[in-house]
Amino acid sequence: MVALSAGGMLSAQEQEKTPGVARFPEEHAEENANADKQVSEITQSVASKLPNTGASELKLVHRNLIDERLFGAMTRDKIPHAKLSNDYEFVRRIYLDMTGRIPTLEQLTSFVEDEQLDKRDRLIDELLASQAWVDHWGYWYGDLVRNCANRIGNASTKHFDAWLRQNLKEDRPYNEIVTEMLTATAPNTGWLPDVAPSGYLARWHVAGDTMYSDRYEDTADEVIVQSSRVFLGINYQCISCHEGKGFLEKVDLGLVPKKRSDLWAMSAFFGQMRVRIIPFQDRFAITEDGTGYDTTSASSVRLEREGGEVAPTFMLTGEKADPDEALRPQFARMLTSHPQFAKATVNLIWKQFFGLGIVEPVDGFDMARQDPNNPPPAPWTIQPRNPELLAALAEDFATSGYHLKKLMRTIARSSAYQLSARFDGEWRESYTPYFARHYVRVLSAEQMHDAIVEATQVYGNYQQRDMLYETRLPNIRFATEASTPENINNGQAKDLMRTFGQSNREQSDRKSEGSILQAVTLMNSAFVTRRVQASGGSRVERLVNSDKDNAAIVEELYLGTLSRPPLAEEKKLAIGWLEENRKQGAEDLHWALLNKLDFVFNY
Repeated sequence: MVALSAGGMLSAQEQEKTPGVARFPEEHAEENANADKQVSEITQSVASKLPNTGASELKLVHRNLIDERLFGAMTRDKIPHAKLSNDYEFVRRIYLDMTGRIPTLEQLTSFVEDEQLDKRDRLIDELLASQAWVDHWGYWYGDLVRNCANRIGNASTKHFDAWLRQNLKEDRPYNEIVTEMLTATAPNTGWLPDVAPSGYLARWHVAGDTMYSDRYEDTADEVIVQSSRVFLGINYQCISCHEGKGFLEKVDLGLVPKKRSDLWAMSAFFGQMRVRIIPFQDRFAITEDGTGYDTTSASSVRLEREGGEVAPTFMLTGEKADPDEALRPQFARMLTSHPQFAKATVNLIWKQFFGLGIVEPVDGFDMARQDPNNPPPAPWTIQPRNPELLAALAEDFATSGYHLKKLMRTIARSSAYQLSARFDGEWRESYTPYFARHYVRVLSAEQMHDAIVEATQVYGNYQQRDMLYETRLPNIRFATEASTPENINNGQAKDLMRTFGQSNREQSDRKSEGSILQAVTLMNSAFVTRRVQASGGSRVERLVNSDKDNAAIVEELYLGTLSRPPLAEEKKLAIGWLEENRKQGAEDLHWALLNKLDFVFNY
């Protein structure tokens, strides 16, 4: 097969520059600068090769608090910005960001042909109300909290996943969702739906002498480290093993004065919790019958503890627990009511839409570098790219009831989000912290899978089974319909998704770097090559057997795959292929489109 020359493909060297997420605290000190450089370089490289499908005719206006802060900063500092994205760019971007899928041909044409001025707002609301939004964000959140079967049993993961998706569908306040995860109990079993949220805590069970026993204090430590990382954006991993002083002066100023005992004091909120895996029954129990946090207990994952008295204390405020009240609900209240909870959440969601966090990495907030009115000593600088924006967005999220849909609506409706990735004039890396253009990203593993099956119309057919009741569930068509990565039980699909950075949820977060292997896989994987053949009910088969002329076939393949019409030179070249051999030409064309730059990237 041959690749189209118009539009080009990204070189291996450029793919390797795709921004990733550093996972180690030692990299936090320079992470903002590194992320800016990576995002700037890859966006400039990709955008310069994107086909020009026309400029937007919309007038850029400040639509909400995001625009007021971002464009206000650009005006103040005389930073130029990109124009608004055109309809083709916007519709593909918003479908990928909201649902993880590209628009269908019908969805695309319906939007582009709509002449109403409010059509972008209406589409945003439509996608927020869709099951595809629930599936995409439910799967994404399962990655975030590493919902997997290896520690707590397969049945438990499915019920936790179902509970989470139902909460997202109902737009339940996020602080309530987190509170229920932190305070859940499962006195008898972990595989019944009414105790589904207990799956979060059970996930962090640390085995003792046997896989069915618990290192209680280790489990409590792990709950605190992971919960702080996900819900507060703070990484306490380092001080779980050593003091901050003498180790973290060049890494995280906020952690320098912290001690191991500070972590133990926060872990003590979970000192009475016990997670017990039930042998050979694919279930667990979570109870409150423990005797407290023992600072002399042995550890199987960290340095030995040193002893001493600790009282349950919330590290960010110094607030101590009331010993006469249940401990975990107090911790959940302290965590979700602290301003850092809202800041970490909006920063986490912001990155999913903009490709770059206001703070990088999203779990690397340095609490000594957040206040512009109290700056850190030189050479340190304030960490957030725009602290006023972060504070305003967090306050709006909190005061409006911690609704994730409201937060996403605010982000997606902003003119800042709707900027084009293209940039007229000379782009400078110094513009990056201003979000002066839209930053491109390689499609995630699940987005790549779902984009291929939607473009080719040869959908997934992965079998699911309820392990408890031994019943067959509806087969999975899209990757994000799966409760865990293990549900995608097709070898070709698994290989493709792992190549594109799919998380295994047990030991690692997902990887988002580009690679030569990704390009090779797209060109050669049977998951792709079989779907572009004129067989098996594929889009190509339907088109070549239809009475459509070759020009109409080329038009549909472009619109249904790249979410844009072909340029004149692309159309002429592709029609020539089909005129020479209609079937082979259509197959070659579709294969080439799936390997093009503007298919591989969300721009």
